[in-house]
Formats: sequence, C-alpha cells, structure tokens
Amino acid sequence: MAREPLYKKAEAEMLRRIRSGKWPEGTRLGNEFELAEEFGVSQGTMRRALMTLEGMGHLHRKPGRGTIVARPAAPATDAPDIDRLRGPDGAALDLEVFRSRHASRGPGADEQALFGPGRLHDYARTLKSGGARFALEELHIPVATAPEASEDLPADLADILDALGLTASRVEDRLHAEETSMSDAVALSVDRHTALLCLTRVAYDSDGAAIIRQVLRMAGPAGYGVTLGG
Repeated sequence: MAREPLYKKAEAEMLRRIRSGKWPEGTRLGNEFELAEEFGVSQGTMRRALMTLEGMGHLHRKPGRGTIVARPAAPATDAPDIDRLRGPDGAALDLEVFRSRHASRGPGADEQALFGPGRLHDYARTLKSGGARFALEELHIPVATAPEASEDLPADLADILDALGLTASRVEDRLHAEETSMSDAVALSVDRHTALLCLTRVAYDSDGAAIIRQVLRMAGPAGYGVTLGG
C-alpha cells in the first residue's frame, strides 16, 4: 500500500485544527520554518500543504502579514447544477454504455497528484448515442470515496454522481483535440485519423478534493456538435 505523502499528513492535521476550532478564524500561524519544525517536516513540504489549504479557502497568506486562518465558507444550500452533454439541437444527449471494463488499481503519478495515494476504480467504456458509437470514456473514482461503485454506472457525469450518492461543489472542464489511433478507430467504427474532441471533467467536493475524473474522447464530426448545458 502506498505511503501517504508527508504534506498530506500535515495538511490533514492543520485542517483538523481549523475545523475543530483549535485554530479559529483570525488565528495567525507561525512562519513556514516554525510550522515545519512543529509538524516535523521540511520547509518545502510545509509550503506545499499551506498552498493547498490556501487554495481550498481555509487560509489567507499575505506578504508581511504571515498566514491567517480564513473565515469558514458558508455551506451551500443546494448542489450546483452539473452541465450535461447536449447535441446541436440543444437537447441532452441520450448516452448508453455499449462496452465496459472495470478494475480497482493503484494510482499513476498524475492520478496520485489529483486524487492522492489511495486505490482507484478504473473504468474504460465505449458509449453510444442515438444507436451509434459516440465516445471512448475513461472514468476514475477513488475507492475511499465510493467503496461500492457499481460496474453498471450511467454515462452522464451528473447521473454518475447521483448513482454514487456524491455531491460536487464544482466541476472543471477542459477541451482539446486528438486524432484517432488504429485501436480508437476500430472501437468507434470510424476512419483512421478521424478527429476526436476530448473533454476532461473533474468533479470536486466541498473540501476541494477530487472525487471523479471523466475523460470523453468523442468522434468527429458528430462530436464537434456537442455542447455543455444545464
């Protein structure tokens, strides 16, 4: 089993102190050197933990003022709407899983940077829309987040979250283009060198932790008519 990184341990303990009230709003923390000595880690490790907590909104770090515990964020009353894939006519795409492979495994380097060191559910699926092969999907979910993840998850991100009983506070979307490999072309029943529109969606919980990453590689030209909308 992979060992938890030191910065994650420091981060978890600082987060515990903030949430328990031991470090209330406005508490001024020591400098990086003092905190590193207190937590028994290097200054670089402490800096990474502080940057993570600052990005999550738990700390304010200002030159000349040091590090201060921030005001707790007000809890959201409703989960945000998760955009759905829509066709050129604006209607939500009717997606279905055509082929699927599911396994549990340890994370790669980029996955560990996103999810941490725990094991992941790893799905590789072919999706259909309107009866035609539409996209190749990669889906990664931390086992700690969804221990009982089913092999029969739906295809749309919003429906996946619902099926797992998870709530996302935000979703980051990133697009880029690729060209099919020979195996991609066979899987999608398209010509070799067909353009693919690639959409990466990462859902985060209220603590800023990644809970799902979905990568869709959609076949053009149909894929290029797809938009995102609530």
